[in-house]
Amino acid sequence: EILRCLVGSEMCIRDRSYAFKENGTYYMMYSANFYGGQHYAVGYATAGSPLGPFVKSSDNPVLEKNADKGGEVTGTGHNMVLKLPGGGMYCVYHGRTAPTGDARMVFIDPMEVTEDGRLKVFGPTTSPQPVPVWTKGL
Repeated sequence: EILRCLVGSEMCIRDRSYAFKENGTYYMMYSANFYGGQHYAVGYATAGSPLGPFVKSSDNPVLEKNADKGGEVTGTGHNMVLKLPGGGMYCVYHGRTAPTGDARMVFIDPMEVTEDGRLKVFGPTTSPQPVPVWTKGL
């Protein structure tokens, strides 16, 4: 059940859910675990209706720290999705980094929903990213 906090390896949903519809499926992204903890991350669940029931993805977390893999990001959360006319989907979120400590910064990274319905965020990144493409006239 989407709103239950389960013990074990399950992500515990805390707050800031964001829902959108893509290809007939409803996606709910959410912040999980304690915002100041080492497991602060973003997960998602899907449903056939905006009222659910939502089922957590086995791919969770889809956006998490990269500090243990040589990166600087120590936590990610509170996201939203930016879909641009003419294409382009981005995850806008905040995160903490080793250099900034507990201060949270805003990040934006490309994302996609694959043909088989899986949500993928290409982040977190701390290097400069291309400006999202906005196609005028749409």
